[in-house]
Amino acid sequence: MSHSATDAQLLAVAITTATRPRDAECELARRLAAETSYDYVPRDRRPLAEIAMAAQCEGLLVVERCDLALWIDGESLRHHPNMAKLRILAIEQGRGDVLVDALQLKPGDRVLDCTCGLGSDAIVTAYAVGTGGRVRGLEAAPLLALLASRGMAAWNVTEPPSLAPAMRRIEVAYADYADFLRGEVDDSWDVVYFDPMFTTTVAGARGLDLVRRLARAGGPTSADLDQALRVARRRVVMKDRLPGPELDRLGFTTIQRGRRVCYGALDAL
Repeated sequence: MSHSATDAQLLAVAITTATRPRDAECELARRLAAETSYDYVPRDRRPLAEIAMAAQCEGLLVVERCDLALWIDGESLRHHPNMAKLRILAIEQGRGDVLVDALQLKPGDRVLDCTCGLGSDAIVTAYAVGTGGRVRGLEAAPLLALLASRGMAAWNVTEPPSLAPAMRRIEVAYADYADFLRGEVDDSWDVVYFDPMFTTTVAGARGLDLVRRLARAGGPTSADLDQALRVARRRVVMKDRLPGPELDRLGFTTIQRGRRVCYGALDAL
């Protein structure tokens, strides 16, 4: 995944390593720097805060052993399957998944996830559509796209056995859905999915604070949904916080409700 110097200006970032890196971590850090145009700064056993201050950076991409972390103001963000593992286990145990139901997924389907983030929903959909399906996750924030793409390819997880193969099948693309949708041909995907970043967190929940800081603000416009309906063969689905004000505003039919969120659908003609 390539990122340009323009991307780096969105958030001043440099690349470094863990405190005592092996040659492999140093080499990966240099390679990432070349791919992204972010500067590589040797760690030299210095605290991350000291490196960030010296490099005049807001954040650091830290190459660790078998991992990549984003450090900002003392907090770290890593790719992780998160709830995808438990959700896949629930499906395998016959308890289903609310998103899979909302998308009406079946093996072989093509899914366009317009708001990939770190990819938990994309992992579940990739599992649901199987080896014959296709899932592409769009992420407009370059750092989130980088964490997701690297994590999907490298995360070492063995349980359940179906989890890692699902992760490997996801195509993470650094792209803004407003532009991407307009370049797609009619009926190129079976379903299109939006999960806009909510403007407020659930009380006491801080796990998504860094994601929220980096993610694309706002949700799809009516024009975006027109394009999504053009490229979706079956339906467009969007997630919203209860009671679903954005779904109502954009004309979705609410089809699934959870404890804190709901899903709406627009069926293609």
